[in-house]
Formats: sequence, structure tokens, C-alpha cells
Amino acid sequence: MVAGGITRAFLVGSCASIALVAGAAHAQSSVPTAPPPSEQAEQAADAPTEEITVTGSRIARSDYVANSPIVSLSSDTLENTGRVTVESALSQMPQFSGAFGQGNTGSTSTGLNGGQANASLRGLGSKRTLILMDGRRMQPSNPDGSVDLNTIPEALIENIEVITGGASTTYGSDATAGVVNFRLRRDFKGIELNGQTGVSDYGDGNTYRITATAGSSFADERGHGVLSFDYTRRDTAQQAERDYYTFRTTTPGLSTIPQGNALFGSNLPTLAAVNAVFVGQYGTPALTGNAAGRYTGQIGFNTDQTLFSSAGVPVLNYRDPQTDEAYIVNSGTNSQQVNFGYNGGSLQADLDRYSVFGKVDYDVTDNIKAFGQFSYTTYSSVGITNPTLASNVYGLTVPTTNPFITPAFRSILASRPSPNAPVTFYKALSILGPRVQSYDYDVYQLTAGLSGKIGIRDWTWDIYANTSKAKFQNAQSGGASAGAISRLLNSPTGGTELCAGGFNPFGNVTPSQECIAYISRRTLNTNELRQKTVEGNIQGGLAKLPAGDLRFALGADYRSNSYAFQPDSQLSLPDGTSDILGYSVLRAAGGTVKAGEVYGELLVPLLHDIPLIQQFDLDLGYRYSNYNSVGGVHAYKADANWQVFDALRLRGGYNRAIRAPSVGELYAPISTGSVAIGSPAATTANGDPCDVRSSYRVGANGAQVRALCLQQGVPTAIIDSYQLGTAQVFALTGGNPDLQEEIADTYSAGGVIQSPFSSPVFRHMSLSVDYYRIDIKQAVGPLSIAQAFQFCFNSGGNNPQYAASNYYCSLISRNTANGVPVNPLQPLLNLGTFKVRGVDVQFDWKVNLSDIGLGGNAGTVALNTAVSYLESFKIQALPGAPSYDYAGSIGTGVETTAGLAHPEWKSVTSFTYSLGGASLGVRWRYIDKMISSARVVNPVSTTRGVDAYNVFDLNARFEAGETTEFRMGATNLFNKKPPQVGDTEGNYDAQNYDVIGRYFFLGVTKKF
Repeated sequence: MVAGGITRAFLVGSCASIALVAGAAHAQSSVPTAPPPSEQAEQAADAPTEEITVTGSRIARSDYVANSPIVSLSSDTLENTGRVTVESALSQMPQFSGAFGQGNTGSTSTGLNGGQANASLRGLGSKRTLILMDGRRMQPSNPDGSVDLNTIPEALIENIEVITGGASTTYGSDATAGVVNFRLRRDFKGIELNGQTGVSDYGDGNTYRITATAGSSFADERGHGVLSFDYTRRDTAQQAERDYYTFRTTTPGLSTIPQGNALFGSNLPTLAAVNAVFVGQYGTPALTGNAAGRYTGQIGFNTDQTLFSSAGVPVLNYRDPQTDEAYIVNSGTNSQQVNFGYNGGSLQADLDRYSVFGKVDYDVTDNIKAFGQFSYTTYSSVGITNPTLASNVYGLTVPTTNPFITPAFRSILASRPSPNAPVTFYKALSILGPRVQSYDYDVYQLTAGLSGKIGIRDWTWDIYANTSKAKFQNAQSGGASAGAISRLLNSPTGGTELCAGGFNPFGNVTPSQECIAYISRRTLNTNELRQKTVEGNIQGGLAKLPAGDLRFALGADYRSNSYAFQPDSQLSLPDGTSDILGYSVLRAAGGTVKAGEVYGELLVPLLHDIPLIQQFDLDLGYRYSNYNSVGGVHAYKADANWQVFDALRLRGGYNRAIRAPSVGELYAPISTGSVAIGSPAATTANGDPCDVRSSYRVGANGAQVRALCLQQGVPTAIIDSYQLGTAQVFALTGGNPDLQEEIADTYSAGGVIQSPFSSPVFRHMSLSVDYYRIDIKQAVGPLSIAQAFQFCFNSGGNNPQYAASNYYCSLISRNTANGVPVNPLQPLLNLGTFKVRGVDVQFDWKVNLSDIGLGGNAGTVALNTAVSYLESFKIQALPGAPSYDYAGSIGTGVETTAGLAHPEWKSVTSFTYSLGGASLGVRWRYIDKMISSARVVNPVSTTRGVDAYNVFDLNARFEAGETTEFRMGATNLFNKKPPQVGDTEGNYDAQNYDVIGRYFFLGVTKKF
């Protein structure tokens, strides 16, 4: 705690002290290399004026001044991270929360974003972060509208501009959290080859990247063309290679094991029958049961076909060797279970990507220019996860006629009130191997346009059209056919007529290869998204006012986004079911969202050259959009720019932004995926509240919880012994055609100062400080099923009457035979509100050592630090529901792929020494400590948080002649392990923390 306080004090204190001595700043946050303002003015007098369109505005201007805070990342900055994909570099920046990307390595869901990489500004999700390339929209790769960063032509990136806050007036829907604009290099000439490779300190996670770019002018310099090719490969990194990953936890988790275990629900056997086997045949101590003399635990099966007890009772007569897949843990007083674990997980997703980009510009006349460009990316990624788990709603049913039932187990079954009823059976189908999901993408975009001068003042026009498509194929192997297993289990011969030897489910018995092939299934789902856009713009000066040029921009566009999903026939049977265990039914789905838009923007210079006002401008904008889904919506803005004097500029504004529901949010198919709810404990809010081990059952309101559990369907016979036996449920989510638009009000206020001093030490120094506030209402998102469980049982006061009719309770249904939750719902709704507030600080300083007396060629040093302070991160799940502030916590996000970490402080600081064509840099990445988000809702929760995280990187570059440059480095130099998230050992946040460990990279660039 003391160390964390010192770190925060240093971050704030250093920036504050600098602010006292620094003076005017560049509009962007980057290391300044320009001379002080007085020298800039002299140079500008002789330099030609080039008009530039700043990200966040449609009006071209000769200065490069942005009213919204802009952070700029250069291509060198990206290379110095050592990463071969841009998403992993962006997620390290303080403005971003770790989102879906290379740390997402395997999934048991049939979701539509596998293998993708996204950017989540301010933790508000990729669908609220608009991705542009040279100011134009890109083809989404996900039905929710998210753009896959794997489709960016990274070899041509010149810099990345990031603005926070709504920009719907300028760009339309989706820009509620902000904009990330990838600016590509222009007028590239020559040939450039680039190669990079890297490997972790553990010998895995290898990366390779090769790019080739060629550009040339033609037709007497009237035309210019560029072509770029990029191949990237990223190998997996294994959890098992790192000692901080634990595969055998000390707390109860999944009890679905390869040996299999029987659950009796309310049809309980007699304790006498059970002890007749365990005491009479195996010689174990006697087991205990309920007051009615019934056994309430589970029965497991050793490979030698003997039985063992588990779940809520001591584990007795377990004879198989304990492995990572099956090991004994304590689950309470006089209670144990056999846990399932999986040691084949990876912590970095693999990637095999090819991309090509080409562009041609041509001056048709002196006043008309034409351009055409294309991009194509094809890549594949493979996710590997644990074998199929036949449990919960996917549990098996074994009839009493199955010939593999042993006499001992048959005698126990015969003691049940309904002796001939089938028995519920859970089993990890390790015999099929791990489940493998392959993700294959083909994405192309074609764009062509014209631009020119109108002949009125300095007015210019441009028009362009593009068409694009993203095709996604998701193949799953290692799945199990529910129908095939059912036929085997119900066969009077055990299935010998279906496959050689039949299928004995009891014990970790390996069937014949013919039976494995009979059970195993492969499925293939396809998804296709198309986008068509036509846009035209006019901009220029309207009149000369006393304070400067009154400038405008007008434009209109039409955009169409369509979506078509086709599931595998095995996931969409004619009777409305799915044949694949672990995957719910999927239906073909599709739809189209169309929008027509018009906008206007006006740059109004109000004051000029009066005391304390060197220049004061207003930037006003309005956009009307008409959607075929939600109808007409409005966006508008008012930004101000106040140049106080050369050394100080203030800026700020208000934006009303909207985000229309995407085509996927409206029409996506219902799908299922495993969702973690945690393991029950007396001191946390995790797990199924009806589990007798949970804090809800043992707390002061245990009687009311028990009554609610009975109303939901937990059988009376097992209500006082019920244990779920798993830390996850299979939740359903899908599209909702009745969604309305999101509405965001965003505010920003800040200033930039740049040193006016001529002193060599201080003249290259700048500081920017910006406050932001983003309020989103009617936010579209899934209601977390983990929170639905907690809120249903009055966590945070959300159901004080413990009423079964409570909205959160209505999302939960249970199997009335065993109490297990059956496909609880995660509906996609216009939820309550998200409110995010914070402050960004960026300081840049550079000094030439020769200017301070250290020799004529002593080199330069540069310091750059970007710090973000999160004041609040409030989520209100539903209108009228309590609002919770998750700033300074980890574990809850606006959605699972948006980032679950919300540190109060996050920073990246770089120190670089340069001499001639060589440089050496050190980078410090800091993430503040956080409490568990469970404590936000339930302050007495003891769920652990995470400690402050400090990681240091080293990078070096040097030139070998004028055309060759080498770079190398090591990230996570001291091999800092990530902090554990929550109470489950081996659980880490790969989206925000470095789970790879120390990593080395080497790259070279050759120009011709």
C-alpha cells in the first residue's frame, strides 16, 4: 500500500511540477522535435502551406490544431513494443482497456469473434470505438460492428491518432467512446523490406513477420502507386511452461471428470444401500446422509469399475491415480470432491496471416484527382480448450438397463424411490481429445474516389464509394454427438452393434477407435458480412472575418451493412435441438441495416489578438441519420479552441453522439457459451447462491434464500445438500430486433502547453492535461448472468423481498430433478447507463546533450510519459437499478470482451537516449492495484483483488548505413509474473497483464 501510494504520488507530483515551469503545446501528444514557437514562426514564413484534415473534424486547415484530445503513436513506437500485431501495442496505452486479442486462446462458444483483435477505448468496448483508415470506415469483421485490427495494413502505418469522446457528428454511428484513425504513409517511393522475429524466455510464443512495400510515381509524376505485402505468424505459448499457472486448485471447481460420476437429484438412494457397498465391500468408514436416511452425495467410477464417493461427502475408495484431470480437494466440513483440471491451455493465440494493400493516385487534370485502393487479408487462428464436458444441461442419462452397470452400482440404484428411473451422469469426454476451434477469415475492401477544386475560393470536393466483405468460417472438432452417445447408452448390448466393443461410460476406459469415431463430430459455421458506402463532401472558406476564416464542411453518405449466418446442420436439427454436447441450437440468421446521413460543420473564428486571447474559435457540427432500424437520430457538437498566448492553448467541448444497434445486435442467432460464475464460498458472492456452501445459504438471510431456491425448482429432497459442482453455466444470448439507439453525451476540457524558453534544457518540453466525461444511456449489452444470479438473491439490495418474480430471477430456470441451472439467459437489451470520467496527462521532453556542455556529439535524451487517471466507471444494469462505480476494481466490464480491469492509474513512460543513427530506450508500464469488483457490490466480500503491476521493457535501434536499420529488445525485462485475479489459483487477466513473461525480439528494415 505504501509503495502504491509513493508511485501515485510520483506520477501526479512529477506532472504537476512540470506544469509549473512548462509553457504552449503541440496539438498532439508526442515527443516534440520542433524548435520553440518563435523559431517555428520564422520557418513557417518561408514554408508552403498544406491544408490537413485533423482526426475529429471534416474541415481542412493549415494549422494542425485539434479541439479534441489526440494521442498519436508513431510506427517506431509500435515497433518498440516488440509485438507483431497492433492490438497488443494499443492495449498497453493508458486510454485503452485490454480487449479481445492475442490473449484469447480458446473458446467453447459458437461466438462470432474468435481469432479477432479489437480495441476498447476507455473500457467501453470495441463496438463503441470507431476504427478508421485514413479517415474512412473499414469493413467490420463482427456482426456487432467491431473492426478486426488484424485487417489493418500494418506495414504502411505512419501513425495512429486516437481521440476520446463522441465523434458521431463527424463520422456517424459507433464513435461514442472515441476514434482510432490509422494514417497510412503517403507518396511512398522505393522498396522497403522489413522482418522481425521474437521468442519468449520459455522458448515458445514465437513470432515472425515479413513485409515488403514498393512505391513509385508514373506518368510524369501525375500518378503514384504503392503495393504492400505482409505475412505474420504468431505461435502459441503454453500455460504448462510457466510455474505461475496452476492446474490443480485447492478450491472446488468442476467435478466433471473422465471417470464419470452419477447424480441422483431428488431420487436419492438409501444410505444403507450405499454403505453396504462402501463399508461391506470396500471396507471404508461409513458415509452419512440426510435425516431421511438418504445418501446426498455423488457416486464416481474407478477405472477398475469399483465406486467412490464424492461431492458433499468425503471422497472414499478413490483408486485411480490423481492427475491434473482428476484430483481430490476439500469442499467444506467433512466434504470433498474430485476436481477436473486441464493442463493443455495456451496463453497466446496463434495467428497465420497474409495481407496485401495497394493504392493508386492519379491527377486527371490540374483540378481533379482520382484514386483507387484495395486491401485483402486472409488469416487463420486456432483455439484449443478442454475436452467436451457432459454436465449441467448437457449431462447424460443412463438407463438402468445399461449392461455396463456393475452389481454394486445396480444395488444402489435399486434402493431409490423410483428404482427403474434412469440416472443423470456427468463425464469429461477426454477420449475425444481437446476441442479445437479454427477461425478462418477472408476480408477485402475496394475503394475508389475523386476529389478536386470547385473554383470558388478555396473550396474542395471529394466523393468516394467502397464495397467490402468479411467471410468467417468457424470449424469445431472434438465435439461429441448427443444422439450417438444416447444410442450407445440405451443399447441393450452397450452399443456393440454400433461400434466395436461398445461404449462403457463408467471409469476412465478408452473405447475402440471405431467407437471414438462414432461419437466424435466436426461442425462448420459460416458468417458473411458486407458493407457498401457512398460519401460526398464539400469544404472550404466561406468568408473572411476579423478573427480569421469562417470555414465549413457539408456532406452526405449512404451506408449499408448486411449479415448472413449459416450454422452447421448438426447444430440446427429439424426438431429444434442441437446434436452437439456443449453447444446450443443455432439457427440461420441475417439482416441488413441501412442509413442515409447528412452533416454540416462550421469553424467560426470569434476573437483574435486581444489581451489573453491570441485566437478563439468555435467548431460547430450537426448530423442527421435515418436508419431503417431505429429511424431518425441526431448528433451535434460544439468544440472550442482558445489560444491564450504562444505558450498556452485551452480546448474543450460537448458532443452528442449516437450508436445505432448493429446488424448483429439486431439479428444475431441465439447461441450458448460457458460463463464463469465462480465457486461458492462463505465469504464471497461467487457461485450458485443455492449451493449450500455459498455465502447466501450460510448468511443471515439463509432462510429466505432457501425458500427462493425451492421456488426456482431445487428439489425439496436435496435443498439442504445441493451443490452445483461446477464454476460455470451455459448461458444463452442472441440478437434483439427491438433494440433502440444508444445515446452518449461526452464532454472534454483541457489544455496544452509548450515551453517558450530558449534554454537548451527546457525548450523541447510540452505538457497536455485533458478531462473527459462520457455518459451513455440506453446502452446495448448483455446482462451478465453472473450478476443476475447475485442480484436475484438480493446482492446490492436488488431483490429485498426475495421474490421469484424479480426480473433478475426471471433469467434463471432450473432442472426440477436436480436443481441445476438450465441455459440461463443473457439477454441483449438497452440497459441502464455507463458513466466514465477521468483525466489524461502527457508530458514530453527532449534535450540535446551537446547544448548543455557535454560535447559536440553527445547525443540526445527524451522522456515521454502518458498517464491516465480514472475518476469513476459507473454501470447501471437496468433503468432504476442501483449504479455501481467500478473504478479501481477488476472483474466486471460493460461486456466481457471490453476489458474487465479499471485501474485508477495507468501509465506508460519511455526514456530514450539517441546518438546519430542509434538509440537505446527503457519503457515502464504501470497498472494500479485494484480490488475485486465483487467488493463494489458486496463490501464485505473477501474476493481478492490485484496488486500494483510494474513492468520494464528495453529496446535498441541502430542504423547500418543509410538504408539499413536494426532493432532489438526485451519486453518484461525482469520476467514479472501477472497478478492472480480472484480466488481461483492460476486465473490471470491476459487482456491487461503480460502473461507471456520475458520476451526477446529482433528486427531489420532494408530500403532500396
